[in-house]
Amino acid sequence: MNHISLWECFFFFGLPQYEATKAYMPKEPDELGLQQAELVILLQKEEAWCYGERMRDGKRGWFPATCATEITNPTAMENNVQRMKRLRKETNV
Repeated sequence: MNHISLWECFFFFGLPQYEATKAYMPKEPDELGLQQAELVILLQKEEAWCYGERMRDGKRGWFPATCATEITNPTAMENNVQRMKRLRKETNV
């Protein structure tokens, strides 16, 4: 049985991709640490906070909305998914 991972299905269900514009160090256990230029699938947004899944490793958590911007270019989004597929396959994540 083939499973579709969250980072692959964003396209089918309209889940947006975000790119970290600056690094964020988590202060609480439910927060997501980000490095600049890191890619995240946005799952939820509430006022000043976003909940998402890091594309490189699937880890989920909250991060400040001011730390990331939405990627709207369809070609860039598809390229990100293909790159993450390769990285995950190579690292067996």
